[in-house]
Amino acid sequence: MDIKSLVYSRNVVEFVTVAKEFCVFLEGCEKHSARSFVDACNKVLPLLYYKATLLPQTDPIYDESNEQFVTEDDYKSVEHKVEYLLGQHNQYVEVNDPRIDELTGYYTASIGEYMADVYQDLKNFVLRYQVGNVEVMNDAIWECGSNFKDFWGIRLANLIRAFHILAHQGIDLENIQHPEEEEGAERDTSDWFITKRQQDFDHNNLA
Repeated sequence: MDIKSLVYSRNVVEFVTVAKEFCVFLEGCEKHSARSFVDACNKVLPLLYYKATLLPQTDPIYDESNEQFVTEDDYKSVEHKVEYLLGQHNQYVEVNDPRIDELTGYYTASIGEYMADVYQDLKNFVLRYQVGNVEVMNDAIWECGSNFKDFWGIRLANLIRAFHILAHQGIDLENIQHPEEEEGAERDTSDWFITKRQQDFDHNNLA
C-alpha cells in the first residue's frame, strides 16, 4: 500500500474521527453530570480501544520527533475537569501498574490523570494528521500506534475497567463530593469507589 492510500485508509479515517470526538468530549466534559459522563465513557472508551487496534503498521519517514501541540495547561485542564466531575470516585485501585505497593498489594490511580494521558497522545495525533502532509500524517499514525502499544493503550484498558465498575457496581454518582470544598468536614467514605475496591481487594486476598 502506498503512503497516500495508507493515511487515508478506512481504518485510519475512522480512528481519527473517534479520536477527535473523544478529545472534544473531554474538553467539554464539565457540561456533564457524573452519571452522564460515566455512561458516555462506557461507550466511547471501548470503541476507541478497538479502533486503535486496527491502525495499519507503518514506519516513520522523518528522523526528528513529531511536533507537540498539547501544552501542560491543556493537559492539566482535562485532568482537573475529570477529577472535579468524579469527585471522591476519581481515585481507584489499579491492578496492573508497576507501582503497586508490595505491602498493601494495590496502587491507587487517578482517572483524571489517565484520561489526560490518553487525551494528550490523541490530541497531538489528530492535530498532526490534520496538517494534510502525507509524510507528517504517516509519522503521526506510526507514533500514535507505537504509543498505544507502549503507553496509553494500557491506560485506556484500565480506564475501561474503572468506568465499568463506576457504571455497574453500585457506586453513588448522584452525590459527588469535592474534598477541597469540604475541608475540615467529617465525610462518610463507605460508598466511595476507592473504598469499595480496597475492601474487595482485601477480601479476595484473605479468602
